[in-house]
Amino acid sequence: MRLALQSSTIVTGRVFISLLRGLALILAFSTLARHSAAEEKSPVAADSASSVPSAQGRAPYEFQPGVLCPFCQLTPQFPTGRSGLHWHDHWRTTGTREYVTILALTGAFIGVQLFVPTRTRASWDSPILFDGAVRDTLRIHSARGRRTAGTVSDVLFFWEVLHPAVIDPLLVAWWQREAPFVAWQMFVIDAQAYALTQLLTDITKRTTSRARPWVSSEDCASNPSGSSCGSTARYQSFFSGHSAVSATGAGLICAHHTQLNLYQSDLLDVGTCALAVAGTAVTGAMRIASDDHWASDVITGHLIGYLSGYLLPTLLYYRQFRLQPEDPHSPAPTFAALPFATRESLGATLLGQF
Repeated sequence: MRLALQSSTIVTGRVFISLLRGLALILAFSTLARHSAAEEKSPVAADSASSVPSAQGRAPYEFQPGVLCPFCQLTPQFPTGRSGLHWHDHWRTTGTREYVTILALTGAFIGVQLFVPTRTRASWDSPILFDGAVRDTLRIHSARGRRTAGTVSDVLFFWEVLHPAVIDPLLVAWWQREAPFVAWQMFVIDAQAYALTQLLTDITKRTTSRARPWVSSEDCASNPSGSSCGSTARYQSFFSGHSAVSATGAGLICAHHTQLNLYQSDLLDVGTCALAVAGTAVTGAMRIASDDHWASDVITGHLIGYLSGYLLPTLLYYRQFRLQPEDPHSPAPTFAALPFATRESLGATLLGQF
């Protein structure tokens, strides 16, 4: 029996090593192929490249009026280069895909509202992990104080929507910076992110049917219409819609300000992002203080919001997490790490063009 087990282990190990080698080769060659295909797809002419300012030794580009963009190619539409606030050539622009997606997400949200009933009984009515401890710490004991906390969270909720959806694209990008195309890109990206967050929130609330914290309180259990009971839907606690939407707004603010430098000041743009994130944190804390949500509701809402508000727009449209765009005209090395495995050791080989 021991011999058979040992033989099986050796065979399994050999299969695993073979699979690892095959996967490593696929990853390595696919990485090189993608990079080579990207270079062939968008070649840069020598005369155009020579017309673009060198990336070495220059100050960070901040979309200043009158300063030519070092990351954009010369085109018939912009034969002398581009300056001021604009959408970089290597960023993805919105179009029919986004319009269809927004309509589909909105239609799905309306469909859920109309055809998925709200449950009248809780299928989840207990705290998890640290929910109880956080509630004991942050919950306001007076009914008036809880209502005030709920009002504060409502105000922050609307501000986190108003700022990225109206102020930044319309007042800053369009009116002040005179960049209507950039404003429209921002507006469509924002609408898509909010639509995704709203749909995920509503579906999750109706399917999980989690009881809000105040439902389990003794006063509310004995007097359902008393002051200890909240006014929100009893069994739609998970996850927090206020937290998700406010985090979506904060994520959009951070994505746009760090990439577009809307205020033309690193201090102001990064500061605006930090304030938005702080506002989202306060919103979540107020939802717990008002006894409308558990801590796990708030944390999950924040994760969903930052996913749709920051991560997806950055990956799909800005395509990088850099605060300063990468210069597409500068030569970049092409390389891939190729892992290998033997019975005795694991390692990696670096291959490519440098």
